[in-house]
Amino acid sequence: MPFFIKSGNEGSSIKTVLIFRIVLAVLTIGITLTLFSLGVSLWQTRNLMQSMLKMNADSIKEKIGFMMQGVEVDAQMYASLFQKTFSNDEAQKKDMLLFVMENLKSNKDYDGFAYFDAKTGMVLRMIKDKDQNLLVVEVKSKGNGLFTTSVYKEFLTPKQEEIDNDPNQIDPRTFSFFSEIKRNNKASWINSRQVKSIKYLEKLNPFLSFTVPLNDSQGKFIGLVSLDVGIIQLEELLGEITNQKSNFSELYEGVPFVIEKSIKDELLVIGYPHKHDDDEFPRSIGKNDYSGYLFLANEHPDLRIQTFAKLFQNQKNAGNDIFHHGITSIEAFADTNGETWVYSWSEIKPGEKPDWVVGVCVKRKAMSVGGIIMGRMVFMSLIIMIIIMIPMGIKYGKSIGEPLEKMAADVVKIGRGDISFSDNPKSSYTEIIQLSEGIEKMKSGLLSFRKYIPYKVVNQVLASRKTAEPFAEKKELTIFFSDLENFTTISESLEPDKLVKLIGDHLAMCTNIIQSLDGTVDKYIGDSVMAFWNAPEDCENHELKACQAALACQEQMVLFNERNKAEGLPLLKMRIGISTGTVFVGNIGSEDRLNYTAVGDTVNLASRLEGTNKTYKTWILISDKTAAGIGEKILTRPVDKVAVKGKANAVLIHEVLAISQDETPELRRVINSTVLGFEHYLAQRFQQAINCYTQILDINKEDHLALFYIERCKEYLQFSPPSDWDGTYISHSK
Repeated sequence: MPFFIKSGNEGSSIKTVLIFRIVLAVLTIGITLTLFSLGVSLWQTRNLMQSMLKMNADSIKEKIGFMMQGVEVDAQMYASLFQKTFSNDEAQKKDMLLFVMENLKSNKDYDGFAYFDAKTGMVLRMIKDKDQNLLVVEVKSKGNGLFTTSVYKEFLTPKQEEIDNDPNQIDPRTFSFFSEIKRNNKASWINSRQVKSIKYLEKLNPFLSFTVPLNDSQGKFIGLVSLDVGIIQLEELLGEITNQKSNFSELYEGVPFVIEKSIKDELLVIGYPHKHDDDEFPRSIGKNDYSGYLFLANEHPDLRIQTFAKLFQNQKNAGNDIFHHGITSIEAFADTNGETWVYSWSEIKPGEKPDWVVGVCVKRKAMSVGGIIMGRMVFMSLIIMIIIMIPMGIKYGKSIGEPLEKMAADVVKIGRGDISFSDNPKSSYTEIIQLSEGIEKMKSGLLSFRKYIPYKVVNQVLASRKTAEPFAEKKELTIFFSDLENFTTISESLEPDKLVKLIGDHLAMCTNIIQSLDGTVDKYIGDSVMAFWNAPEDCENHELKACQAALACQEQMVLFNERNKAEGLPLLKMRIGISTGTVFVGNIGSEDRLNYTAVGDTVNLASRLEGTNKTYKTWILISDKTAAGIGEKILTRPVDKVAVKGKANAVLIHEVLAISQDETPELRRVINSTVLGFEHYLAQRFQQAINCYTQILDINKEDHLALFYIERCKEYLQFSPPSDWDGTYISHSK
């Protein structure tokens, strides 16, 4: 009989029994876990190292993929510009080339740009030299199938200078990559290369190119553009990764690398973290001279890279092509010194160009033998632990597990964005009670948090299981700005409590409408609202929904003012500006404080359009791109060709009138007269324009836009506009 069990009718001490059982359980679990740890420690070490290797390989792949994505987006942008605007007009051609050259000079991430004309064989290639000076290579036909190449400094400027030439250039249309792009008519990457068509350019760094085909309106191939990234940029990226502290950097002497498979199935090292010092590596390797920047893997000075080349050859001999499996793989291989290295690699774009493998290697730690025996010990330890813990688990499992299960279900709901209150689980354990109360406080905090931040963003943060971090992406959004007319004056006449309620009710009305139409409310600025569509979630017809929201807000303002009038509150009028375009959207701010918002010219334009309403006494103004996106589903009319404050180029702006279902014969006549009148105005037929706008006054004597243009046209009839006048009005609205 144990010492704590008393004889006879005397009861046992619950304190003593509990202590004994806890001690017994702790000892049992401790011994079992010790044996388990001994058995699986080596196995865990190996798996942990492999997991870290895979994570690092995938991380490198992700970083390189992000770099490539940026190149692809910018190349597509350049292709769009060239496809839409590049022509035989020399002035237009010069402006386009100067624009591209200026962008390349200011962007350190790119080494060059090229335009190929499929019809003439003409090539314009912009390349940076080692001093970041921009050189232009012009290849043009001189007849009879012959081409000449010239290299220029300060191209298309008074300082233009030809620094080299080759009168015997072959037809660029015979290049293999040109033929491939023409055949596939698909944007793709081209493997690393150097420009060797002219001696001067052989000194320049090798580069990687993303090419985009150009097509005419019938879809016929007419040429291509390419955007180049220098090998040095890729290697600098790997250098940054190498300099970052990782979980295994102090234990394992590893290295990241990028390998490319050439047409001849040779492995070419295009990414390796070194500084390219003159004496660091030899300048040439056999038949492949890449000016000291690119090396064959099997002849690379780093023994770890040579060993990977042997591993690749073994895989190839076994019938496995590491360039086409698309998954992260792990292999161990010994070098010539007998050191064993563990490699993890992954193809960058499985099944697509370029043929790149991103990899990383580390030195394998020595592992002790006896894995099978230890595995058996682990298995037996688990069985023993389960048998011992069953009686205790049955007794205490329900008392502890059921309330925890309920709280876990609440946490899962929170993770999905479902923040609702429920009854606290019943429990006699203080810790469980405290945990339950903490979850309820967390729910209350998150509900309050969603009032400060767009609920879509909050749900995404919860679903991601990650802490919000600064990031931004390029995306086309439709931006919405609203403001109340003369609200500063109105607010001065109200008591603070009435002012707060008035603003609150107005903002709530706008917010409900915007969110019901899939919009995201970015922020409130006093009585103003900034919102956008197509972020954080994709939104089809975002231009249309933004305009529908604007019309709905104006419609609700009528009912809102009826209530205000009944309560003795001032009447409110709201101006709205809407624009569509590419912006940067994401978590912007510091590490400690972020704001999910959008920035860019499109945001500024929407704000300016809201203020521009004052000039024309309109209530909803939209940009031309927004108008193009809504088509005929919303009734609009042209307002003016305006250069708003902060933007040099003129923008055609439109007034939103109604949804198409609300069209009336009178409204249609107003729209038609406005369109015709505006055409006369731009053509400087001011009297005809006055006649058109006067017809509008016959329908609506208080049409402010018609009155505005009648007065403006009368001024121009009296005082003719300047000779270079193109109809642009300079707006100074903020």
